[in-house]
Amino acid sequence: MKARLFLLALPLALGFSTAEAHASMYPPSYPTCGIVDTVDAGPFEIIRNSVDLYDAHALLTIAYRGYLRDMYPDDEINIYVSLNGNDAFLPASAGTNGDAYVTLDSGPRSCVWCSNGGFSPYPQCEGLTFPQYSSGQWVCGDMTPTEAHLFYWAFNQSGAQNAWDIHVAAESHGNWDSNWGWNYYGRLEPRLGCSY
Repeated sequence: MKARLFLLALPLALGFSTAEAHASMYPPSYPTCGIVDTVDAGPFEIIRNSVDLYDAHALLTIAYRGYLRDMYPDDEINIYVSLNGNDAFLPASAGTNGDAYVTLDSGPRSCVWCSNGGFSPYPQCEGLTFPQYSSGQWVCGDMTPTEAHLFYWAFNQSGAQNAWDIHVAAESHGNWDSNWGWNYYGRLEPRLGCSY
């Protein structure tokens, strides 16, 4: 009798666990993994922050510390990035770690909670239609077209990471730091789990 009661209670307990997880109210951009992998490629540091390994979400930062920074301000440097064959030429920003950098995000960002039936200060919430009995929903920004292009081959069809082959170079005012025209190269192997 006890074994039968346990087997009947198990699905109910599992249901509560799932409901608690959904009731946590974390936004879709919340990091569920947070593992950071880095590789050096000449004067570049390539940094991948795995935000969510099961939903094709990672941040890619390319930090440049090369000689062009001695000649030009960081915000006048452009960084060439190729990720698994898709490339872009991006304006850099001045970093706080003695670098010029670009950061790309493959997932949702700037998420806001829109309450059903209540006042919301966010313009993204205006005109939303909520499902019946819903208390509200998250509204998030999406990738830019450039990010969507760069990350196209970064994940497989299930949203898991592929290996990332990354080529980088820097340019400012027609001057290049590009490993004698071959570009600098780094590879990041796929993360299969969030173990540290």
